[in-house]
Amino acid sequence: MSRLRYLAYPLALTLALAPLAGAQSSIPSVPNQPGVSDYLQDDVPQRTPIRTDYPEIKGLPDGVSVDRVEWITDRRIAVFIKSAAMPGEPVQVQMLLARDWYSNPSKTYPEVWALDGLRALDTENGWTINTNIEQMFADKNVNVILPVGGESSFYSDWFEPNNGKNYKWESFLTQELPAVLKQGYRSNGQRAVTGISMGGTAAMNLAERRPDLFNFVGSFSGYLDTTSPGMPLAIRGALSDAGGYDATAMWGPDGSQQWIDHDPKLGLDALKGKTVYVSSGSGKDDFGQPDSVANGPANPAGVGLEVISRMTTQTFVDRANRAGLEIISQFRGSGIHAWPYWQFEMTQAWPYIADSLGLSKEDRGADCATVGAIAEATASGDYGSCTVNEYDVKGGKAQDFRRGRAYWSPETGAHVLFGRIGAAYAEAGGPDSWLGFPVTGEQATPDGVGRYVHFQNGSIYWTPETDAQAVPKDMVDAWAEIGWEAGDLGYPVGAPKEMGGKLVQQFQRGYIVRNGDKAYWVRGEIAKKYGLVDTVNSKLGAPVGNEELINGGALQRFEQGSIYWSPKTGANMIFNGDIRDAWGRAGWENGKYGFPAKDQESIPAGGEKVVFEHGTISQVNGNIVEK
Repeated sequence: MSRLRYLAYPLALTLALAPLAGAQSSIPSVPNQPGVSDYLQDDVPQRTPIRTDYPEIKGLPDGVSVDRVEWITDRRIAVFIKSAAMPGEPVQVQMLLARDWYSNPSKTYPEVWALDGLRALDTENGWTINTNIEQMFADKNVNVILPVGGESSFYSDWFEPNNGKNYKWESFLTQELPAVLKQGYRSNGQRAVTGISMGGTAAMNLAERRPDLFNFVGSFSGYLDTTSPGMPLAIRGALSDAGGYDATAMWGPDGSQQWIDHDPKLGLDALKGKTVYVSSGSGKDDFGQPDSVANGPANPAGVGLEVISRMTTQTFVDRANRAGLEIISQFRGSGIHAWPYWQFEMTQAWPYIADSLGLSKEDRGADCATVGAIAEATASGDYGSCTVNEYDVKGGKAQDFRRGRAYWSPETGAHVLFGRIGAAYAEAGGPDSWLGFPVTGEQATPDGVGRYVHFQNGSIYWTPETDAQAVPKDMVDAWAEIGWEAGDLGYPVGAPKEMGGKLVQQFQRGYIVRNGDKAYWVRGEIAKKYGLVDTVNSKLGAPVGNEELINGGALQRFEQGSIYWSPKTGANMIFNGDIRDAWGRAGWENGKYGFPAKDQESIPAGGEKVVFEHGTISQVNGNIVEK
């Protein structure tokens, strides 16, 4: 029995656990096994997009379209693609936008693909969950492409449907995605593909099966020999445990042509002329050692998985050497199957990726300096290093940093924005939007819950519950009248909306409405009633004043009526007209009728009526009837 076969059998279960190849979910089949569930990570909460677009992109293959684009930050988007190869739910592909995406909108960019591992989630790629890939590529002029989903798929076209999935990942990635990226996202057709564990195997297979698409291929701890004795068994065990998949549905029976065609060591000829980078650790735990990138002790599963990767990668390299194919191979003296090592390998592979894509020195990373007011505003180092020199924006300057963006104008000086507020500002249009330039940096609200930034013409407020919402200045002033976020309205929960010539913004417990050149607030029970009837689109129209406290309750006046509230009756509408006039002659809420007890309503005989606490006033055929 060969050494590979001898080790692969006992390690089949280890491969099946494939923890950090996907690193995002626990393994229900072995919930109590010490060290295994600890090796995995739970699902991560998904943030609300700051914006959703619905682009119409022309020039795509038949049956392919973009369903929507969700902006996660101003530099990271999620593109949901309707696929002809995998119909049904749109396929999500996230992108990290190139450094000069905004400052040079006519430029096209190469792509760097980063494939996930065996336990890939349907919500987010493991690279953004577990590594610093966003920060690493912030100063680089490439678009990073992050396919989402594909648990246990090896990113291949499966032989037949299985476990509720009909995987056709290879067709999607090679026949559909490149067109979307070219037509909609400024791709220049130069492309590198990388992957970890399962994704490393897939990256090599994609490059061998479609060599016309890729300049560079990189496998970090991949399995680059899939057909030697013991490996099909290990892969079968992996797919069975990671989601309950049958490997026969993927590539057919062991030894069949599909297994042969998906064995990276057998497709080396197709890699001639490409830059090929492979790496693997030894399985040795180096946690706590000088220069180690490990963030914790090794898990036994991670040790075993890396041993298999090391052996299969060595087999691949040995064959390449015999074939005269130049391979960049990095066999580390230590290291296990874990994300910290793959993050390190991406940084080590980057110079080779950049060479293969023909990147200029400027496009490979930051060669910039900060000067003047922006240099002073960023002197703390809290925002990381600059990624570009400052550039012109309408009315001033801007400069990008690894963890934020600085804005400067002669009137406002320099301020740095970051996180969700910075992203919301950028997506609104930045200085060219109605907000203008920032006049403060990000600050904490007095209640400690939220954050805010003031701008020339408004503010953006953020909380974990409400996300980042922009508020126009006149509406901020109206909000301030009743105590900002600590008052009766709470925080804004949505963007201001144009409705019938008015501007309406919803808060946690009410609304602010701009009517002409004045903004009014609507709160509490009156706000609930106003919201139920669709605010300014209702018969009431827009408010003409703020809520007024009256004897026994409160009222608020609107263009076509009022809402009255009392503890006994709740909030009810009465419209301007003869019924309201008759009620007024009787002394309003302090007269014999008291407060309205129900909303004004139509009556079958034709006309209107209002039921009060102590009577009813109707208008029938133009006549007022009081009871």
